[in-house]
Amino acid sequence: MALTNDKIAAVQKPTRGRPEMSADQRAQMKAQISNIAETLFTRDGYAKVSMRRIAKEIGCTPMALYGYYDSKLDILQSLWGGVFEQLFTELAAMAVTDDAAADLRALLSAYVRFWLDRPDYYRLVFMAEGVTQPDVSLFLDRPDIIAKYSLFQKTISRLCPSAEAGEVKLKLDFLLSVLHGIAHNHVTISGYDWSAPEDQVELLVKAMG
Repeated sequence: MALTNDKIAAVQKPTRGRPEMSADQRAQMKAQISNIAETLFTRDGYAKVSMRRIAKEIGCTPMALYGYYDSKLDILQSLWGGVFEQLFTELAAMAVTDDAAADLRALLSAYVRFWLDRPDYYRLVFMAEGVTQPDVSLFLDRPDIIAKYSLFQKTISRLCPSAEAGEVKLKLDFLLSVLHGIAHNHVTISGYDWSAPEDQVELLVKAMG
């Protein structure tokens, strides 16, 4: 059935409601969601915070959040991405010298110090309750995250130029295991009189050679 002129006008008439948000407004809203979620996750624990809770703190409906993030895990992984971006921006800015051992020592010390100076970040990334191992693996296996850690691989290769790819990976895995162990112990068992992180890093650099 053909549309009359009145019906055509009704179809074409703009609907009332809130005007569409600009790109800047959407970015600001997304940042606000992230900031509030980070505060709640840090203070109350990831497992105890719901999308409804986040929405209540912001002053919007839970459904409105899904226009910015697919899920609570999506918000958390976005926060993880921001933490790693900050971490590796600092590491990438460090000076590179002709002394590979000194560069590796400085790199590892800065990596550990980043987490020790920001224990809430460490807990948010590595100790969030209610996050499954596949969820963590999916994030860490992202190409952009893997690429960031190539900074360590390149420095190890400079220190051990004759090492084959498999040996470099073994050294990297060992290195990261020890670094995270140092950070974890200092963050979670702070009452124990641990040896200085820098001294432990020095021992690790010697083991790399």
